[in-house]
Amino acid sequence: MNSGLRILDIVNTDHAALNFLAYRAAWINRNTEFVNDIVCSPGPHLARLDLETTRVTALDIPRDMSPASLGRLLGRLVGHMRAERYTIVHTHNSITGAVGRVAARLARVPLVIHTTHGFHFHENMSRLRRLPWVAAERWLSRFCDLLLCQNRQEVEEIRRLGIRPRQGVCHVGNGIDLGQFRPRARMPENPRPVLLCVARLEAVKNHTMLFRAFDILRRRHDAILKLVGEGPSREGYERELASAGLADAVEFLGYRYDVPELTAAADVAVLTSVKEGIPRALMQAAAVGVPVVATDVKGTREVVVNAQTGFLVPLGDAEALADRLGRLLDDAELRRQMGARAVQYAREHFDEEQVVQRLVRVYRNALFARGLADARQPAIAEALQVEQRSA
Repeated sequence: MNSGLRILDIVNTDHAALNFLAYRAAWINRNTEFVNDIVCSPGPHLARLDLETTRVTALDIPRDMSPASLGRLLGRLVGHMRAERYTIVHTHNSITGAVGRVAARLARVPLVIHTTHGFHFHENMSRLRRLPWVAAERWLSRFCDLLLCQNRQEVEEIRRLGIRPRQGVCHVGNGIDLGQFRPRARMPENPRPVLLCVARLEAVKNHTMLFRAFDILRRRHDAILKLVGEGPSREGYERELASAGLADAVEFLGYRYDVPELTAAADVAVLTSVKEGIPRALMQAAAVGVPVVATDVKGTREVVVNAQTGFLVPLGDAEALADRLGRLLDDAELRRQMGARAVQYAREHFDEEQVVQRLVRVYRNALFARGLADARQPAIAEALQVEQRSA
């Protein structure tokens, strides 16, 4: 079906490419007229991105704001885009989103799209601290035809803040592979209750609040906390837990490829992020049938139905977090009921295939709006009809 329409997704890490883009790119290449490639940084997960129909290019992507590093990345991206003649460049994350959008314009890519995976600024940040980041996003929107959001609240926020890409803002959402995260057959029978947190070990995931709540919870429950993920804060967290006398009750599992199995074996999933685009870890827990307790922040509140599929607690309130975790650990029937409702909710809202289909319609409509596709083409006509029906 390929017609020479080429898409390049640019993401910061090989981990992100594996988790966020591999399914999407493979599905698009199998089922549409597009050819979808990926650029990400090299790393230990790159070998698992050996996709049959997707070409993955590894470039050194800096994690800091060094002008020299950013300049080198800009030059390499411009060269790559010009050589491969992409029709669409779709950027993700902060650094790759900024440099990638500028590079795409310099390379004269016809259509530039950016997905916000949660802006650097967030609703719990003071207005003064938000100002430079909002100004940067307003400027970067000039290099972008379309902004895609993972949560609906962000769509309204972007419009309110005056961030105006050429074709506007669109909610696309996010999902998971429901074939990989299946409902578990039975509740786990752990000798000690197991809490699971799947999150990169960095400040924005706010593990310190989780540790405070876990310390309170341990006064009543001999529970175990399992942490899946790596990140720059690991050593500091290990020292913090040792000082609190919690080291023996917390397991650092690192990055894992068996997250479906680990999730199915947990009693409760927990996430204490300061901000989210939309948390896949909580979607995964819901699909498996594990109730969750999480902070009530943008993105997360669109995944957790409070008091139905889990509990939402105020950001920073460790007492409330410990209370809701304890309530779930005290009541196996409540865990079962919430898990069953979560499975149904996941089936209705978190199917990644539906999200990718929606994204492809966005691509087709955006190409048509720029005069880069003919409405008489079957794919474009179908996309326009779907859009009209949903309007």
